[in-house]
Amino acid sequence: MDGRFTPDGQPRHTAPAAAGVSLIAGSTEDGPGLPGIPLPEGVRNPFVDALIGGHDAPVPDWLADAQAPKAIAAPLGLLPPVPWVPNVVPIQLVRIGELYLAAAGGEFTIVSGLRIRRAVAAALGVPLEQVLMQGYANAYHEYVATPEEYDSQQYEGASTLFGRYTCCAYQQEFTRLATAFAARQNIARGPAPRDISNMQPNFQPAPGPDTTPPGRAFGDVLVQPAPSYPAGAQAAVEFVSAHPKHNPRRNGTFLEVQRRNASGQWTRVANEGEWAVKFYWSKRGVADSVARFTWDIPADAAAGRYRFQHYADSSGPDGVLHPFTGTSDEFEIA
Repeated sequence: MDGRFTPDGQPRHTAPAAAGVSLIAGSTEDGPGLPGIPLPEGVRNPFVDALIGGHDAPVPDWLADAQAPKAIAAPLGLLPPVPWVPNVVPIQLVRIGELYLAAAGGEFTIVSGLRIRRAVAAALGVPLEQVLMQGYANAYHEYVATPEEYDSQQYEGASTLFGRYTCCAYQQEFTRLATAFAARQNIARGPAPRDISNMQPNFQPAPGPDTTPPGRAFGDVLVQPAPSYPAGAQAAVEFVSAHPKHNPRRNGTFLEVQRRNASGQWTRVANEGEWAVKFYWSKRGVADSVARFTWDIPADAAAGRYRFQHYADSSGPDGVLHPFTGTSDEFEIA
C-alpha cells in the first residue's frame, strides 16, 4: 500500500494469512484460551519460539519476515488445498441519509476503526460523527489491529491475520472507495473471491429415499386450508412431502402464498423467507415426510382468492431427485 497510509511513510504490503501464537493464549478482556497452555497474552515464550522457529518449521522465512513480529502458530494462507481463510475480502460503503457505514469483514479494534472512520470522513468531506465502522460484514477474517497494537502481539495482534499493515491497507482502500463515492464515480469491482463451494465437507449422512403414505403422491394435500379467513388470522396447510435436505432450494423457495390477480393469474405475495410464514417438517414412519406451513395473514392483506403452492424434491431408491409441486385449494380473504 501507499506510504501515505503507513506509520513510517514507506510503501508496505500485506501478507498471506497467519495466526499468531498469542491467539492461543486468549484475551485478558474476553477470556483465556486453551486450558493448560502456558502462553501469557503478549509475552514471548522462548520454548515456543524455538519450537516454531527450528529448521523444520512449516513457515517459510519470507512469511515470517512479512508477519513479524508475530510468532506464527499456523500459516493459514498457505495451507492446502486452498487458503483456510479468505484471501480476497470485500469492503463496502453505505449511505443512509447523513450516516455513512464503512463495512468490512474483520473485528476492528477501537483505534483501527477510528482511523478508518477518519480516512472515510476526510475523503467524503463530512464530520467524523457521520461515519461509523461496521465490522463482521460480508466476510470474516478475525481481528484488524493497528500497527502499534500489532507490535505488542496480544490476542488482537496475533489474530490480525494479514500482517502488521492490515489496518493501513483498509485505510487506503476505504479512502479510494470514499473518494469515488464523493465524486459519484464508478470504480472497478476488483477480484472475485475464490469459489470453493464444491470443496465444503458434509459430515451429515444423506437423508435416503423418500416414500409416501399408501394411496398418496408427493405434493398431495393432507390438510387443506379453511375456505375463508379474515385478515389477521392464521392459515395453515399440510402436504405429502420429502426430506428438505435433498434440495435446500437456495435462491428458491419451499412455499409460495399466491393471490389471483384481476387477470386470473397467480402471483406470489409471500414465502417461507418471511416472518409471517413458517415451515414445519416432520417425519412419519420410516421415510414419509409431511410439510406443514402456516401463514399469519397481514391485517392489511388485500381481499381476494389465495392458495398455497409447495415445491420440493423427492429421492428415489437410486438417489435420483425428482422435483414435484403441490397446490392447495383456494381460500378467500375477506
